[in-house]
Amino acid sequence: MDVIVVGAGKAGSLHYRAYSRLARAGRLDPARIQFVDHAGRAGRELAALLAADALPERVVESRAQVAGTPPESTIVDLCLPSRDLAPALVEWWRAGYRKFVVEKPFLVPPGLAGEVGRVLASSSAVLVRNYLHSRVHRTVRDLVARYDLVPLLCVTNFSKDRRADSLRRRGASGSGSPTVFEVEIPHQLYIGTDLIGEVRSLDHVDETDLAGNDGERLRLGEGVLLGRAASGASFIHYSNLRHPRIVRSLDLFCRDQLSVHATYTPICEEFTDIKAGVVLSRGDTVLAKHLFTEDDNMLAMISHAFDTLGGITGGRVDLEEVLRDNAVIASAVEGTPYRLRAPVTARADALQQWVVSSFRMGLEAGIGRSFLEHLEHYRRERLTEVLPALAPSLARLPAEAETGAVPEGALV
Repeated sequence: MDVIVVGAGKAGSLHYRAYSRLARAGRLDPARIQFVDHAGRAGRELAALLAADALPERVVESRAQVAGTPPESTIVDLCLPSRDLAPALVEWWRAGYRKFVVEKPFLVPPGLAGEVGRVLASSSAVLVRNYLHSRVHRTVRDLVARYDLVPLLCVTNFSKDRRADSLRRRGASGSGSPTVFEVEIPHQLYIGTDLIGEVRSLDHVDETDLAGNDGERLRLGEGVLLGRAASGASFIHYSNLRHPRIVRSLDLFCRDQLSVHATYTPICEEFTDIKAGVVLSRGDTVLAKHLFTEDDNMLAMISHAFDTLGGITGGRVDLEEVLRDNAVIASAVEGTPYRLRAPVTARADALQQWVVSSFRMGLEAGIGRSFLEHLEHYRRERLTEVLPALAPSLARLPAEAETGAVPEGALV
């Protein structure tokens, strides 16, 4: 199959790195990979990768300049800003292409929903959800199934320093720069959805932008989503895009004081032989530990996409699922509360209880360090509003309030 990567920037380079490995494995002819980018040239990272593979850049400015490839056997990999993805998908579909890889988040403007639905119904498509192909994520799912874990709270923290990216306007489109809810948090949302179910409600959305020296508002700042999933479990998705080091972690707090802490590559930079890991604990007792020296989730995802799109009937994407995910992101960006049409009861005390009791479940012993960092980097006064359980007057669990016992390690 031929591959046309639309976008020769950071995302395009990440995808090409995976295609290059497929080529070295004999599954793809590297000479059949082309790039389309409005700049007409490869970005710095992609150019270096192509040079290392001794390949010409082969970057053109528009679809009309693409060298002749049969649309029926060509994968169009859309590595564009989130707000440009839907229009580009429709454009390439109108030109006869029917096999697509679509970056995240896939935001669909209301006026294009009907046409995007027709595109998806008549095409094969794979949405980029690379962390679901991670060895870490597969291990978490295996532990959930093996130990019959019942998650009550899912906490993710995907943070890194993106200030330079903001200044370079990475991910920006003609309609503006991306917010924090369009960068790392989409990864966090689909991870949470896979583990605890679809989002039922968003109960709190908070965002802090970065201010540039020239007064320009840079949208890649700090953001948090709190809500409830269809399963009844609560979630906290936090991202700080000015954090000095990369943090990609997942914590599942479950019934019976069981917890899962997972870190994704390349977190453990201080350990050259450990790149990612998953730990299952009850309190501070480790029940299972899995450490990985390699976890290339993008390669696994692109390999899956290549196999799926090479089939006859694979790769059907449900428009309803796309619009549901779109609604969560859009409501966070626009600052409006997200609700499904079905009536939703008010958030119960489970989130507050589990934030407090999590300290008894091993966080102080080092399990779930990412969650402690989340607390440390969020100002106390904002946390008191976001997580009422952290207020001194609410530092006791309801069942313990009568006896006056305070959970060990609670913030007071």
